[in-house]
Amino acid sequence: MARLTAAESGAKKSQGKDLFIKGFTVTNISEIIGIGVKTLAKWRDDENWEHEKELASLKPSTIRNLTLKMALAIEKNEKLPYKADDISKIVAAFDRITDSKKVAVYTMESIDGFSSYMLENAAKNIGKKREVLLELIKEIRPHFDAYVTELLQND
Repeated sequence: MARLTAAESGAKKSQGKDLFIKGFTVTNISEIIGIGVKTLAKWRDDENWEHEKELASLKPSTIRNLTLKMALAIEKNEKLPYKADDISKIVAAFDRITDSKKVAVYTMESIDGFSSYMLENAAKNIGKKREVLLELIKEIRPHFDAYVTELLQND
């Protein structure tokens, strides 16, 4: 295989990171984007994709669940699972997000879920079916991203 240009390498690295964050293994990513397992593992380690994966899992819905756990503990008169000061800071930060930004965030979570669904289907298939699914997501995703950008701009 010919050596990748810096732009091609950057694009592949970004694709690989996105797939890793979504839960794909390095082996699956290698098959999907055509980059060697050793190269992907080096990128993962050098750029700390594991940390990015952890950060990506913290979504507004997670904050909501943490808040509900705290409320449930209070209602049941149980020991609080988190420090009250910590949870109040998180809730306050979440409340400062405007409603339109919340809509954009929830929309983005849905889009990411759909993208993951499509990528998982692509990973489960081979040949033409895999190519069709990957091409569909490549074609649709920019429209989703433009929609979310528009939601944020209309704030």
